[in-house]
Amino acid sequence: MIQTSQTETRQGLRSQSKRGKRLVQHFYPGESTAASLNVQYRLGKIRDLGLLKGEWLDYGCADGAYTEAMLDLGAEKAVGVDVMEDRIEKACERAKERENLQFFHASDVKLPLADESFDGVWMNEVFEHVQDEVQTLRELHRVLRPGGHLVVISPNRWFPFEGHGMHIGKRNFWQPVPILPWLPPQIGQRFMHARNYWPSELRKIIRDEGFTLHTKSFIWPVLEVHPWLPAPMIRRYQKVIPVFDSMPVVRCFGVSNFIIGQKA
Repeated sequence: MIQTSQTETRQGLRSQSKRGKRLVQHFYPGESTAASLNVQYRLGKIRDLGLLKGEWLDYGCADGAYTEAMLDLGAEKAVGVDVMEDRIEKACERAKERENLQFFHASDVKLPLADESFDGVWMNEVFEHVQDEVQTLRELHRVLRPGGHLVVISPNRWFPFEGHGMHIGKRNFWQPVPILPWLPPQIGQRFMHARNYWPSELRKIIRDEGFTLHTKSFIWPVLEVHPWLPAPMIRRYQKVIPVFDSMPVVRCFGVSNFIIGQKA
């Protein structure tokens, strides 16, 4: 296991190696997307499927807003973990008045949690940042109870913009970059702040680590955290997101994959 300091984690480590055909690489940690509309839209998907109950782990919880919202939407207990100590310090403020809410600082490889501890794991825009995808999935499989669900929301390569921006050498550009997701990964990942995945690629990665696929869908940007359009257009667009979600071909161009795997 590679231990990284908080400063190193913020700057991002671009050393690369290969594990089978998967690239082992450390990317910048993502920022929180937990604005109110986004929380309701994303967590609402698993609530509507009847899965948001029992004990849940928020893997890569940032400031804990999604973790706390799980309790409000049906979970009996929620635990958040994150690699950034300062984020966990902020998240712990939320837990002071809620006994069924806990937060821990942990590496992105080994969790300080017992086997078969959770009914569900929420991994929202985190998988693309982890150092080792395979080891991460194995660790999450370990802490899930039999029959438990893993929810993975991670960038969709069919979406024509790279929302994390890009870097050229040490120079960073944080605005959305067109076409970058469509480049071969051997080229594109040299400039990306995070990975992205073809839907079939991400499904295979999850299946290969012992999960049965329960749900395969997509997430649309609500443009609440990143307002990429003028305000009047955003309001109109937000009203038709449910339509885009239900259109068989159009929905494939959502900003992120939405996949739920189940542990046997």
